[in-house]
Amino acid sequence: MRRDIRIVDTTLREGEQFSGAYFSAEQRREIVRLLDAVGVPMIEVPSPIASPETQQAVRDLCALNTRARIVAHVRCAEADVQAALATPVHGINLFYGTSTELRSYSHGKRIEQIIHDAVPLIKHIRQEGRYVRFSAEDAFRSDLVDLLTVFDAVVDAGVLRIGLPDTVGIAKPREVERLVRLCTERYPGVGIEFHGHNDTGCAIANTVAALEGGADCLDTTVLGIGERNGIASLSGLISQMYTHYPEILRRYDLTKLPLLDQYVADCVHIAIPFNSPITAPGAFTHRAGIHTKAVLNNPRAYEVLNPQDFGLVRNVEVGTRYTGRYAVGHRAAELGLQLEGEAVASLTTALKAHAEQGSMSQDEVDTFILAWQQAHTSEEEHLIWEH
Repeated sequence: MRRDIRIVDTTLREGEQFSGAYFSAEQRREIVRLLDAVGVPMIEVPSPIASPETQQAVRDLCALNTRARIVAHVRCAEADVQAALATPVHGINLFYGTSTELRSYSHGKRIEQIIHDAVPLIKHIRQEGRYVRFSAEDAFRSDLVDLLTVFDAVVDAGVLRIGLPDTVGIAKPREVERLVRLCTERYPGVGIEFHGHNDTGCAIANTVAALEGGADCLDTTVLGIGERNGIASLSGLISQMYTHYPEILRRYDLTKLPLLDQYVADCVHIAIPFNSPITAPGAFTHRAGIHTKAVLNNPRAYEVLNPQDFGLVRNVEVGTRYTGRYAVGHRAAELGLQLEGEAVASLTTALKAHAEQGSMSQDEVDTFILAWQQAHTSEEEHLIWEH
């Protein structure tokens, strides 16, 4: 891809809308440091007008002097914009609901009023020398004519990027790609940003579809936390880029990703989900006999992600009823035991029988193998003495 693709991480804004989430001042700073260490180029923070504490927090985060640029997410209201301009943020992410649902039940404004409010603010932000994006909240439930009418006006006003958020997670990948491509072609000099919620399980797929449709800014949060059941996860998007668009990730230090995911999980008091790409506890664990044999011969047989690139290691579980002779023989060899084929088959049968009572830890497996070998050796020596 020739475009400069940017990940916009909004853990400190969208992420703190996750049920029960709260970030202390030090946790906010550490999250920014970790995101910066990974290489995320843009970090979104809450509107400074939210409270005096929030305004000071935004100032503190800007003072970290990270490579990542800090942008504030604010309503299309003069007071909100002024509060953001009073801080050293790189830019301002304006948003306004454009769907019938939000215009009827949220802010109550007509399309003409949205344009009337947004255009002067965009011009003012540009005159102040700051980056500005305008996002049409609930874009995928918005009437297309209404949406493009608003975008035409804000683009003419000088906005640098327009946003297409799937605010309620209703969109499907093909729909996302079509709308992003339409906007890319209609506004060739303007960036396109996508923000996808996961209400129907398509957040990562939709974000990749937006990328393939021409979007150059993709919103994520660490672990996908956010309002309701969140948005596209940073690890999930990175796993897709790693597999299909590795050139995008050249600027990133992927070995810092597990530390970032674990830190945020601890902050919001959850475990990393079992199905989280890359950083889930079992993400690189292999269990079934047919899998373990292939992976031990060549990891790419069952891995499209190399755990070493993320500072992780793969794990082959031997202590289960599904284990195979190859995995058992490999583990025995790692313990310094040289077993022939018949002995490996016998050990595997014994190990699987024991595992019928419940899966065994690695230590339990090793103890079992060594005990089996000792018993087996003693039996052989006894037979030799008898002979």
